Amino acid sequence: MGKHLLLLLGLALLSGFVHALTCVQCDRTNADGVCQSRESTCQTSVFQQCFLRKIYKDGKFQYARQGCSSLCFPSMLFNQISRVQFMCCNKESFCNRL
Repeated sequence: MGKHLLLLLGLALLSGFVHALTCVQCDRTNADGVCQSRESTCQTSVFQQCFLRKIYKDGKFQYARQGCSSLCFPSMLFNQISRVQFMCCNKESFCNRL
């Protein structure tokens, strides 16, 4: 009985990484939220997440990139002029929409 419960618990913990999500996919979304390249969707596979990368220049949002990724680390990179914000999500489909 205990082994079965442990197995079910392990599967429940992994389920956040196993179920496929549909993510917005666009190589360049402008400041108005309009995809300037061909907008589509992608399906996450095991251990992938949706991502959103936002680029700012002089404190003003310039453009974004959206899609599916195996390597996604929420972070903020910046220098004197620009800032890049990386966001990751795996809770629901289209969670990377602007």
